[in-house]
Amino acid sequence: MTGAAEFSDADPPAFRRAFEQWRTAFAALAPTRPPPPLRCSPASDTTSTPTWDQGAIMQNDEGEKKSAEQLKRERADCKRCEKWRDELARDSPIVRFLLQHVSLLPPPPSQSPSSSNPTPHLPLPITCGPCPTTMAGGYSSELGILLCQNRFMSKRHMEDALAHELVHAYDERRFRPRGGGGGEWGKDLRAHACTEIRAENLSGDCKFNREFTRRNWHFTKQHQACVRRRATLSVAANPNCPSREEAERVVNEVFESCWPDTRPFDEIY
Repeated sequence: MTGAAEFSDADPPAFRRAFEQWRTAFAALAPTRPPPPLRCSPASDTTSTPTWDQGAIMQNDEGEKKSAEQLKRERADCKRCEKWRDELARDSPIVRFLLQHVSLLPPPPSQSPSSSNPTPHLPLPITCGPCPTTMAGGYSSELGILLCQNRFMSKRHMEDALAHELVHAYDERRFRPRGGGGGEWGKDLRAHACTEIRAENLSGDCKFNREFTRRNWHFTKQHQACVRRRATLSVAANPNCPSREEAERVVNEVFESCWPDTRPFDEIY
């Protein structure tokens, strides 16, 4: 990706407005500072890459209205997403373990105040919202975790996505990116590549059954190949990454040092 496009051409204004509701939910608390970039997690392995939004406020398009059926579906998706989120935070071993370890570390300075947290019972905001087909979730230093309410095939699918984003949250608190605050993650491609490798490796994104449904299956080193492939997709979406080739180069450069790092786990879940 050579530019810093906010959305793909296929994304309608209705989606842009809904997505910006999450991106700008807390921006009013600090209007002179734009929201930090969102690190996106790919929903599938396609030739396209998830898009990074730069926090610009989208103008309302009064010409496009959502139908009653669309609004009803969005409400149902949101209700299901929030129900699964709370159940996973209570019952999922991997989610509970990661939440516990995230809570033991100081939050990034840019994280929104607790009064604006939609999940005050958790150590960071975890919000449900509609997303394009290229995303399953996202993480922002300031806004926390976004779960794509319309993209989950099952609660197990959401569990993998939530674990992935919690690894990013842990990494940001435990390993500060070069330069300090959370906004530097996108500028340091090596740090971005490393956290993507760790998140893909530890979250369950590359389990055999998930790869089987993507029609990517081999009997040797499939897990490593999946981690490398999906980490490259995410790094290529960074507007500071000039090309897919550069993303591959950076991922390959840090792979051997980041792949064995399973913290906070003793071994791969």
